[in-house]
Amino acid sequence: SELSFPNAEKVKHADVPKREIAIPTVFQSHIQYKQIFKAALTEQLNIILFELSQRLHSALSKVDISFYTPSKGGQSESRASCVPLCNHRHPAKLATVKKEGHNKGRLFYTCDAPKAEQCSFFKWIEDVNPAQLKSSPAVVLHDIKSIGKYLRSLKISVYEGCQLLVRKTFEIQTQRCMKFRRLMHTPDSFNGDSKSKLYLKLSRKEHYSLYSKDDIWVVSKTLNFDPLDTVIASSAFFGPSSNNEVELLPLKGYSPSNWQANTCVYALLVCNAGSELTCLRNMEEHFNPSTLPLIPYLLKMNSGSENATIGFNKRKFIPPAINLNRTVMPGPVSTEVAMALAQKMIQTFSLNPDQAAALIGIAQMMTSCDSTKPVREHQNLPITIIHGVFGAGKSYLLSVVILLLVELFESSEATQGPRAAPWKLLIASFTNIAVDRILLGLLDLGFRDFIRVGSIRKITKAILPHSLHAGSGNENEQLKELLALLKEDLTPAEKICVRKSIEQHKLGTNKTILQQVKVVGVTCAACLFPCLNNLKFPVVLLDECSQMTEPASLLPIARFQCEKLVLVGDPKQLPPTIQGSESIHGKGLEQTLFDRLCLMGHEPIFLRTQYRCHPAISAIANKLFYEGSLQDGVSDEERSPLLDWLPTLCFYNVNGVEQMERDNSFYNMAEVNFIVKLIQALLASGIKGSAIGVITLYKSQMGKV
Repeated sequence: SELSFPNAEKVKHADVPKREIAIPTVFQSHIQYKQIFKAALTEQLNIILFELSQRLHSALSKVDISFYTPSKGGQSESRASCVPLCNHRHPAKLATVKKEGHNKGRLFYTCDAPKAEQCSFFKWIEDVNPAQLKSSPAVVLHDIKSIGKYLRSLKISVYEGCQLLVRKTFEIQTQRCMKFRRLMHTPDSFNGDSKSKLYLKLSRKEHYSLYSKDDIWVVSKTLNFDPLDTVIASSAFFGPSSNNEVELLPLKGYSPSNWQANTCVYALLVCNAGSELTCLRNMEEHFNPSTLPLIPYLLKMNSGSENATIGFNKRKFIPPAINLNRTVMPGPVSTEVAMALAQKMIQTFSLNPDQAAALIGIAQMMTSCDSTKPVREHQNLPITIIHGVFGAGKSYLLSVVILLLVELFESSEATQGPRAAPWKLLIASFTNIAVDRILLGLLDLGFRDFIRVGSIRKITKAILPHSLHAGSGNENEQLKELLALLKEDLTPAEKICVRKSIEQHKLGTNKTILQQVKVVGVTCAACLFPCLNNLKFPVVLLDECSQMTEPASLLPIARFQCEKLVLVGDPKQLPPTIQGSESIHGKGLEQTLFDRLCLMGHEPIFLRTQYRCHPAISAIANKLFYEGSLQDGVSDEERSPLLDWLPTLCFYNVNGVEQMERDNSFYNMAEVNFIVKLIQALLASGIKGSAIGVITLYKSQMGKV
């Protein structure tokens, strides 16, 4: 479970590894839970590091850098990589693209003759075929700057001529950083007592958008990044300072005795690991039985599941199981009150049978336990799972659920008085669109007593008057950002919302009422915003849970000490995207919390009626993915054709040849031309361009269209 940047020998003839760590269905303890997920997240980052190391050493092997590292016998390891011959049968010259664009800085071979006599020979340096090469000489790079330029042309973000600075400081490290460093095996010299900080002074600075907090940097004394002289670290802040310095938090390989102050180094900017490192910190700080009452229910379903296979290496130390005696977490009201209110809302909002079942299930979860009545198995579990298919009215249902919960909270306060942790609801999702969709539904139902926490430009305009923008910079910058929105092409209704948001921002209204409101909406990433510090949300509603990794799902659950949890999603739709790695099985990080809890024994409430698609379209998904369980809530007549000549559904086979661009993205010009002609025909028939959508599976295809 440690990060590593492998040397040339380990990557030379090896395939990029695939993720092997499997996430078990049940866990013995919260300690084992954290160990396994830490190993899984570290494995993912190590694969990204492996792939970069392989590209780096492959690139260096194709050029002669013997001025820096002469090899045995005076022969460069890359001697086989030679200059190709142009059409004149003369050695070609190496040149660099100077024109602005995505190829700027890229190296290529061209004819070395005077301009008037040049042939048409052209080849990117990475496309040179050894069979076309002249036996000698090799491509020779004569200085470090040339090596850096060459590597950057291959999209390897290397910084040569840097310095690693070690400074003493009297600033006391925060408890959060101390815990994270212990988690990542950071040296003792970087704990709160040491007062030492690492800074990487860059030789150049790119556009600010290329840097962020928690970027992974690999820093080495040598160009071949020998592991003994290499440090893996993360950036402490969002980019280099005005004097090109990046503060680093060492993750692996740093020892004060091996690194003197002002050491000359090479650095690689690997990737941004904000998601992975944030999840690791969150688990270390907040996934503990003392602060998260829900833990026993997240680890295993019941005592009978303890003998289930947990997929843990039996040869390794198995941490002792914690006491999983479940503390009773009563809801705010009695069963009678909750059921009566649920039935009333089912009638008021015309919920279908599946939606009604979901509302009743949540109402039952929120009831206080009555020891005088028999309790059915699973009845009062603090977790409710809703499986809603596409177009099933999930957002509408969740808006009604929120109204129900708010009334239950208010009823509890009226009858039982204030609670140590007041009943509050957090609406969370991985995307801004999902959070805003639920809040827009609340506005449609006349409910406005909520706060949306997030970045200004990522929040739907209609929600802005109800938003708090902590995390978007200081208050003056936020005001400037809101004023800038008014200058954009907005509808009259959107301008009204922005003006109202500006007024609320100046008065500080939303910041004041954040502590009092019962409902807050936030993305998982925005859970870290400082304005949410010290808040508790006993109830968490997590939408699109089937599209995010389990560690990401824990951000709102663990940070805010969740007691009652509602998970909503559709596991038949796209799973989480795991950047830069593939799994040898389906039980790694792509297995979501939604999936695992269902495997554990939780029975999801199924919303099977879709109101979005024409029955002919939904029939495809119904047969291929939902095993015939879908029901249509709309008829053919309610989804009539837009044009007489345009069928509802049509598959057209275009005869064309796919091509691949340098970024490994595909396109097919025959398909592109057909799509453009079809769009032109639709426009000519009176269909508005805003009503036409084109979906492609590749970015290159989108660009061509």
